[in-house]
Amino acid sequence: MRLLKKLFEFKKDPDFINDRRDSKRYDIMLKLNYAYPETNSSEESFTKNISRRGLRFPVNSRLPKGSILDIKIEDPNSDKSLLLKGRVAWLEEFSGEEDSEPIRYETGVSLLKKKLF
Repeated sequence: MRLLKKLFEFKKDPDFINDRRDSKRYDIMLKLNYAYPETNSSEESFTKNISRRGLRFPVNSRLPKGSILDIKIEDPNSDKSLLLKGRVAWLEEFSGEEDSEPIRYETGVSLLKKKLF
């Protein structure tokens, strides 16, 4: 899956040496669609950040930790897309500035079997 590779330059980052994560996160907005087969639901979203093996993005509904999602990420440089499966690693609730705004969530998804780049 090298479609996104040209978006990034891989250099040794001295700040990353002390990071507890397996791979560096890149703050980039990519359009994606995700489906939760257990409930037959699907939504559109945009990534907040990505790494070789995971994604962070907002979702509209509570997804149980450990849930498997079908994910389609659009390549911004072509008409191609990546089809992936991921497991919900964490889910965090947040609300807007006004109490009347709907509750939103942000999730971290670990990719299964594939790398993004």
